Amino acid sequence: MALRNVGTTTRLCVAGLGRSVLVVSLILLLGGCQQPEPSVQSYLEGRVVVDSSTGTSDDASGFRVRVLRPDGRRIDTLGDARTDGDGRFRMPIAAPSRGIYALSFWSRNGRTPLATTDYVVASGDSATLRVDLPSDPPLLRPESPENQALRSYQNMRAMPRRMRTRRERADTDGASVSVQNIRLTSSTLWRLRDRYPGTYAGQIAAVESLSLLEGWNDSLVVARARQIAPSSPRYVDAVRIARRAEARLHGHRAALDLLDTFEADAAHPRDRAGVKAARIQAFLDSMQVEAALSAAQQLRAEHSHSPWAEWARRVRYEAHNLQPGMRAPNLTVRTLEGDTLSLRDLRGRPVVLEYYRPGTDLYTLQRPLRNTLYEATRPDSVAFVSISVEPDSLVNRAYLRNRHLPGHTVIAAQGPEDPLATRYNVVQVPAWIFIDEAGRIVDRYRASALPTLRHRLLHQPPDTAVPPTVPTR
Repeated sequence: MALRNVGTTTRLCVAGLGRSVLVVSLILLLGGCQQPEPSVQSYLEGRVVVDSSTGTSDDASGFRVRVLRPDGRRIDTLGDARTDGDGRFRMPIAAPSRGIYALSFWSRNGRTPLATTDYVVASGDSATLRVDLPSDPPLLRPESPENQALRSYQNMRAMPRRMRTRRERADTDGASVSVQNIRLTSSTLWRLRDRYPGTYAGQIAAVESLSLLEGWNDSLVVARARQIAPSSPRYVDAVRIARRAEARLHGHRAALDLLDTFEADAAHPRDRAGVKAARIQAFLDSMQVEAALSAAQQLRAEHSHSPWAEWARRVRYEAHNLQPGMRAPNLTVRTLEGDTLSLRDLRGRPVVLEYYRPGTDLYTLQRPLRNTLYEATRPDSVAFVSISVEPDSLVNRAYLRNRHLPGHTVIAAQGPEDPLATRYNVVQVPAWIFIDEAGRIVDRYRASALPTLRHRLLHQPPDTAVPPTVPTR
């Protein structure tokens, strides 16, 4: 049995990563750099079984199993093992943080990737994997609580499409059907939290369930948000959703008091910074610009190394240019297809302005829902403009080569500091800005609020069941 030492893993340069065999192939062709010290330890073992009845050799030795982390053009090898004569392998995994990475299966020569899937790495979550050959492509189905939760979550992401198909077949499109769909999806996502307690996907699903309920049952939103563990990777998103719900229920002062509770419970400085940012947004939403500026100055002083500090630095600009109802700043972009496009040209129909970074786990999870939203609208009635804040064109083209991302695709050549991003004060991605047909900002949304964007886009105007809301940021 061959077992690689992942304590001195190699960082490879790459143009993106995902399920694409082509993209993974690019990884091996590029140079190396040093990996940051890992903080999460996990373990994977399994077996490759070759069916000799198909006329192939039953030798299962030499196949390679790897866990990889994309970082722009670079790739971290977090785990690496080869199968022994019986097809068995064992592999420790060292990752920088809990999250979703790429589990890939390679040929005997170690140069040809045969299959790739999403894989959760979390401390103490040992997984098993069986690969049956021959199959094209091989099925990778890692078994562990974390990865079972991830598969369940990904299956649930298909629910909006199935519900829409069912509604179309039944020839119904009323408010009652929408309410039933919202309640069913939200309940299913919340139950995933109970079925797989403490898992990465379960925690993400719980916060997404809050987004679905927002504006429909704000009392339940606040009650459930209080149950979100401070260790949740989407803790700040839950705080932002709960703040808006509490403001609708009991007003601005009550929402600020709720933020005090969440800030006290936050488990990490970055989350405390995120809660402070939610407080700034509460002041902006209530048109208290001076209070927002004062809170922004405090955030920058106390959390100078947080991404939120950069966002706070531009709060004055946001207050005067990016509030709901204001004219959306114009952007003129050059798409990957070579077309020149401006938001002004698109006036007369709604625009979904999307900011993302290829390969991040949160965008990987949300992309199917984003595509479902695109498919539920007509391209001639709603325009999607997707801006990647990854400046490397090779990374973007490799990422998009075998991924469906319909709409206009654009690269911010200077990354997060590009005017395409700073004009909308985008710091954390993915993020979406909804612009109405008159060119006014309707709202902006983080990943957990993407279902809210869907309902806003599909069920407004005229007299729909979507209740009036305060700005949903």
